[in-house]
Amino acid sequence: MSRKSDHKVCAWLDEFEEDLELEDSDDSDADPNFVPGNAFDLRNNNSENESENDDDFGDTYNNTSFSSENEFYLSKDEKTKWYKNSIPNKTKQRAHNIITQRPGVNAVAKNATTILDCWKLFFPDPVVIEMVICTNKYLLKLRAKYQRPTIIPDTDKEEIDALLGLLYLAGYLRSSHVNLKDLWCDEGFRPEYFRSTMSEQRFYILLRALRFDDIETRNYRRTTDKLAPIRTVFDGFVKRCLECYTVGENCTIDEMLEGFRGRCSFRQYIPSKPIKYGIKIQALVDSKTYYTSNMEVYVGTQPDGPFKCDNSPSSIVKRLIFPISKTGRNITMDNWYTSIPLALDLLENHKLTIVGTIRKNKREIPKYFLDTKKREVNSTIFGYGKNIILLSYVPRKNKNVMLISTMHKTGLIDDSSDAKKPEVILYYNSTKQVLMLWMKKKKSTLSQE
Repeated sequence: MSRKSDHKVCAWLDEFEEDLELEDSDDSDADPNFVPGNAFDLRNNNSENESENDDDFGDTYNNTSFSSENEFYLSKDEKTKWYKNSIPNKTKQRAHNIITQRPGVNAVAKNATTILDCWKLFFPDPVVIEMVICTNKYLLKLRAKYQRPTIIPDTDKEEIDALLGLLYLAGYLRSSHVNLKDLWCDEGFRPEYFRSTMSEQRFYILLRALRFDDIETRNYRRTTDKLAPIRTVFDGFVKRCLECYTVGENCTIDEMLEGFRGRCSFRQYIPSKPIKYGIKIQALVDSKTYYTSNMEVYVGTQPDGPFKCDNSPSSIVKRLIFPISKTGRNITMDNWYTSIPLALDLLENHKLTIVGTIRKNKREIPKYFLDTKKREVNSTIFGYGKNIILLSYVPRKNKNVMLISTMHKTGLIDDSSDAKKPEVILYYNSTKQVLMLWMKKKKSTLSQE
């Protein structure tokens, strides 16, 4: 071993000795799952079966440079070890959070200088023309039910553009909870755009007849795809979202519930949402600009065919992050998506870090992290694994929050405030909860209108 390597080993040992001196020596209240000892010796004393199947996060730290006095927490699965102190990494610094794509507007969208140009980026003329053809086929069926067929003429591209414009304007004016008849009233309190564009009766007819696919072949396509009525338009819209803009260094994966009370086999009921009935959409969003980059509609279990896929949280995350795989970004997500195997897989195979809350029933979490009866408010426990941090924070009495991070290397705490929140939680709040508050504020404003 070279002299330079000897100095490094001595420096690391000195750092660990200083850290251990700062620890509380009174462990009378310690949890039985908290195991002090030599990780190197423990590994050697294991049976052959245990050493072959042991997949704990400390495997790379079994070397002579590791402190013999280091301590770890043993998880509920009795295999995963979370070390009390951060472990120095002798290998080269891992390449993460180094963005390999330039964020911002892409070349395909840079020439859009007007509002109409921006609209056509996502709803180009071929899409609208296809909507016109499909809507006219349904208008033909409706016309047969009326004694005077002339009152239901075919539509055209200009009229469908006008219909979409009115729908967009209604959303912009937050009129989703306003009776449609009020939008055409002439009392002077409503904008004139609606009654100047088309009659109220024609608006109702077009809403009833609006179609996005060929109704003559829909039943056949539904045998393999529950999203057949809007599959082509939706997939095209998502593709154009990806082409027009590249998300920044921080992204968020979350679910949205778009309000809908009509007949639909995959309509969801989520009582915790402001709008309890609707269509659930999983989305990858830019944490700073709120730009929706990638989306996936939850339709339950698909029939056998090309659209059948795994709906587990880890599979959904991997499909959503596919466009930004190996780009060095960070993903923030809540405890429905987060798991420790997923975090390590994204880091190793996709070069993406994550920061997320994690459910307390995971077997990789030590029981000591869950016990809050003897812990002080605003206290934090850190556990260190290979390229991952687990923490338990107590915001109030008998309540704790669990998070993991593959982005942060050390457990820093903000001592400038009374809450003494860890840096991991502050980062989570800045990238996840800000987006949630923005969405809740938008929904509550719509409910009040």
